[in-house]
Amino acid sequence: MADPTGKIPTTYQYQFSVQYRLPSRTMLDVAYVGTQARHLQNNRNLNYNPFGQCYLPQNQDPQRQASNPTALLGNNCKDANFLKPYPGFGSINLYESQSTSNYNALQVSLQRRATKGLYLGLAYTWSKSLGIAGNGIASTNDNSFVRPDQYTRQAYYGPTSFDRRQVLAINYVYNTPKSNFGNAFTKLATDGWQLSGVIQAQTGVPFNPGFSVQGAGNQNLTGSNTEGARIGVVKGCDPYTHLDDPFNRLNPNCFFAPAPGSIGLESGINYLYGPGLINFDMSLQKEFVAKERLRLQLRLDAFNVFNHPNFTGYNAGLNFNAFPTSNGIVTGPPTLTATTLGRNPNGSFNVTGFGTVTQPGAGALGYSRILQMVVRVQF
Repeated sequence: MADPTGKIPTTYQYQFSVQYRLPSRTMLDVAYVGTQARHLQNNRNLNYNPFGQCYLPQNQDPQRQASNPTALLGNNCKDANFLKPYPGFGSINLYESQSTSNYNALQVSLQRRATKGLYLGLAYTWSKSLGIAGNGIASTNDNSFVRPDQYTRQAYYGPTSFDRRQVLAINYVYNTPKSNFGNAFTKLATDGWQLSGVIQAQTGVPFNPGFSVQGAGNQNLTGSNTEGARIGVVKGCDPYTHLDDPFNRLNPNCFFAPAPGSIGLESGINYLYGPGLINFDMSLQKEFVAKERLRLQLRLDAFNVFNHPNFTGYNAGLNFNAFPTSNGIVTGPPTLTATTLGRNPNGSFNVTGFGTVTQPGAGALGYSRILQMVVRVQF
């Protein structure tokens, strides 16, 4: 259902730019670009299960307690639908306009007009895009977008799904000059070639690492069937290994499993970034004129010409063993499973292990090298 008092989504855009003419027919443009969005749509579940609900004595199922008196706290909780504000119903989402977002960027553009056979264009953006999840801009792995308490902004405000901190694009066209040496045959082979290309480079996509604890769910970790916990992050620990090893890009020692009683604030949203992109596309072509109305064009296109692998992300799910317990009471934190890491303890590879890069993606940002030749006759 929709909030009848909702406000109209509003976006404020502003920019300030300076242009300067450089030597060699080159133009430099430096701009600050900003956007502020207010009253964006978010979803709020009106029929949630509060944090800690499954820990309360009055919410325990007597039959479950009798059959399993030493179960982990939360396992003997009554069914979730019986403990909701509106019993018997599932989630009741209210569509309202309480979310915000902002975008700030330094944009640099350099354009060199064709001079001595060379045209060059460069565009660089250094930016940050932040917002609250569920506003149509941010994207998270969480199921709910607005919390049932005052910590919505603390839990969900962070980088949006399309946040790319640095983006670089370079395009160029170069026409080889005419040779003053050689005969007609050598000039035919060397003159009139055109080399063009595009270079792309950008930082990776923001994401959240996931986790699972053997034998434990939301009712054990948060005491709620609708509100989840988040993986903990060791303060001051660098989560990236900074290694080229494709099976060891993330440091599992920087994370820990949430403890029972969590309220889902162990970590922020979209605080890690996946692998970046580097891509080179090039084209070489030449046109031969046989007669006034007969022309032959040869072109060789190379996509990802250096065959640089561009990975789509990381396997970022940590698996933990069950909580050590005594009569259903947690006595310590769970440990990582043996197969969690990208390299197993015996040295073998684990392609689904934590910190392993995923396969190169398909499409414009992840293909392997592709070569194609075009022969075109015009008459």
